[in-house]
Amino acid sequence: MKLLNIHHRAKETERLIAAERHGLLQYACYRLGNLDDAEDAVQDVFIRLHQRLSEGDVEVRNLSAYLYRTLANLCVSRLREAERTPIVSLDSQPDIVAPEAEDFEQEYRRINRLLAEIPDEQAEVIRLRYYGDKSFQEIADILGLPLTTAKSRFAYGMEKIKRGMRAPLSV
Repeated sequence: MKLLNIHHRAKETERLIAAERHGLLQYACYRLGNLDDAEDAVQDVFIRLHQRLSEGDVEVRNLSAYLYRTLANLCVSRLREAERTPIVSLDSQPDIVAPEAEDFEQEYRRINRLLAEIPDEQAEVIRLRYYGDKSFQEIADILGLPLTTAKSRFAYGMEKIKRGMRAPLSV
């Protein structure tokens, strides 16, 4: 009977992965700043989940919340690691960067700057809402918060971002 439950859980997990992949990828892309890193992170999250399942650890209550929380933690770790690693800028070779990539990078930098100016707990709710396309209930589940807290963090964060967008740009 246990083997049958594990098989059923694996099938359920595969369906969830297929359904959540786009949202996870979009979320990771905005967290990490590029599609290649986002795809790697999402793949690593799926591998971690499959490892948990193969080890018999099938007590993940909310698989969607587990995927997003694991991805959020992985993104934070990779961003911290990237801060310690020198980055070679592509600005010195603009002919190899596609215009769409430049537009995305510009948008990413602007959004990232605005999100960096608000408390992390508010920024994370906003990221999950817009980039993860999650409902407030799903966000509350992912972050382990009461629903009202998730909603208020979103509202306070958005108000701060709106004020930041109205402020004059500093160079």
